[in-house]
Amino acid sequence: MRPIAETDRELYRHLYCNERVMRHISQPFSQTQADKAFETSLKAMTRALQHPNIPPSYMLWIIANKTSGVTMGVIGLNWNKATPNSAEIGIMMIPKAQGKQLADEAVTALIEHSKKSLNITEIKASFSTKNLATKRIVKKLGFKQRPSGHPIQEVESRSRESQVEYFLSLVKKPQ
Repeated sequence: MRPIAETDRELYRHLYCNERVMRHISQPFSQTQADKAFETSLKAMTRALQHPNIPPSYMLWIIANKTSGVTMGVIGLNWNKATPNSAEIGIMMIPKAQGKQLADEAVTALIEHSKKSLNITEIKASFSTKNLATKRIVKKLGFKQRPSGHPIQEVESRSRESQVEYFLSLVKKPQ
């Protein structure tokens, strides 16, 4: 993984304008919407890297093949100001990279990076109940589903699909 850069605009468009990639997230973006979102993501990541002592609002990395450097997707963390030690993870893979456990590897790497370098005690994953691939990944990596009484448990997303929230505590429990 590497931080998003200006050269990643086409990958960003490919992901956010693709109906298959966006099917459990929201309606696909127009190219104009994708470009605007890209600029926002690039600015947020640049600010986070330039000011590591200030809590970030958003960070986005590119997932690339280790040997060829071919870009495969994006993975990011989004912070809520109300809970600064908790960040929500999100990942998008290009269609030809889906189903090959590359997302598992990227999420694992970001969890490790978060433990070592970011001041996060919890990572959340909110996703559509229809997104079985994400559910498989988070359960495999030890995320736990929020209790049924938790307010986020059954909210409606922009795509009108029911959402669930899983979380992973990064705090080591005393032995």
